[in-house]
Amino acid sequence: MDLNEIKAKYMSGEIKSRDLESVIFTEVYGSDASKVRDACNDAAIIRCEEVEKFSGVSLDLIKKTRIDNCTLVDGKRILTGIEGKIGGAIIPMGVAGPIQINGQYVKGKVYIPLATNEAALIAGVQRGIKAINMAGGLNTLVHFDGMTRAPLIEAPNITEAREFCNRIQTDKEFINELGKLSKDPFVRLEKIDPYQLGTKVFLRMIFKTGDAMGMNGVTKASADITRYILSKMPGWKLITISSNFCTDKKSAHINVLTGRGKSVQTEVFIPKEVLSAVFKKGVTPLSVEKTVFHKCYLGSCLSGTISGFNVNAANAIAAFFAATGQDLAQVITSASCFVQADATEDGLHFMVSLPCMELATIGGGTMFGTAREALNMIGCGGFGKSVDDNVNVLRLAEIAAAAVTALDLNTACAQAAGYEMADSHVKLARGEEN
Repeated sequence: MDLNEIKAKYMSGEIKSRDLESVIFTEVYGSDASKVRDACNDAAIIRCEEVEKFSGVSLDLIKKTRIDNCTLVDGKRILTGIEGKIGGAIIPMGVAGPIQINGQYVKGKVYIPLATNEAALIAGVQRGIKAINMAGGLNTLVHFDGMTRAPLIEAPNITEAREFCNRIQTDKEFINELGKLSKDPFVRLEKIDPYQLGTKVFLRMIFKTGDAMGMNGVTKASADITRYILSKMPGWKLITISSNFCTDKKSAHINVLTGRGKSVQTEVFIPKEVLSAVFKKGVTPLSVEKTVFHKCYLGSCLSGTISGFNVNAANAIAAFFAATGQDLAQVITSASCFVQADATEDGLHFMVSLPCMELATIGGGTMFGTAREALNMIGCGGFGKSVDDNVNVLRLAEIAAAAVTALDLNTACAQAAGYEMADSHVKLARGEEN
């Protein structure tokens, strides 16, 4: 079959969408491994043309945007990256910096790539960086590194549930035995925290995952461990392999308290003269402290915020994630953020805590296209040879935290200056002068 015949059969329903890439790869390109990306692009165009016909709308820009995110497994099976692909979405990318970072894994200056459609965001990060650099740079550290999954199992009665929780907490040999069930060398069980509600037992499993974010790996390992546990305990049963106690892609205080992904701390001391030189009139250590307390804590508490005790951390996280190929659904957890601004006689002590940033330098969207180039640009394009060799993702975490710190410092100071935040957004987004 040629492409026109395949297209006709796809349009008629004879060829399913899930099989389109494989059919083109086999029939048109003779399973030539060097042509797998062409086969995937042809499939995307055919799907897009079918949608155009159905909707009556031209999708020319989407159709012409080629993103090669497919791979060939064992020389014959195609992993398409996503299902039903019709092209690509484009987001403008800019850079802020370079910023001086004095961290565990970043020691020096680095540019920060940010992909966003929001005017004023990168300008805000840039002004925050200016103040940080004039103050001598940003101190950063990573103090937790682990990915979690939490299966939920059910005991026959509350006594057996309690006994099993006690065993998980005290029997180190049993935990070592369970850890050996993970066959992936880049997924290592570190510990299991059990939580009991009646006959239900939540097993929050914590794994080390190298430079990968690790959700696929820890899900498989958790499933293997849970199968083994239940095979040894008659009368017990699985309720779900993921109980929302992990907690993945939801704002949750368990992640804040115990960590998930990477936990990062940053700080910078901004002298009074730097505040005056960089920010508008009225910005003083005391005015910034007052703004941060009343906005980030009093306002957040009154609104019922779980972990959003910050100025606008999600803006920086989302733009950084989009630029570097991270899982965008994890912005909600990764943007859990606590900002502190303490006024002193000499200036402002500004601190940011990000307890659960989920990041990767290998896997998913990090492996191709502009994201791979952005990671290479900031020195995070590699990945280690073992589960403990993961300096690339730890470096990435410090850079992401630097972006958040710069933006929140700038926006806190802009709000401490009265109406500046509103005026600057109108000017940069709409071209209007107030």
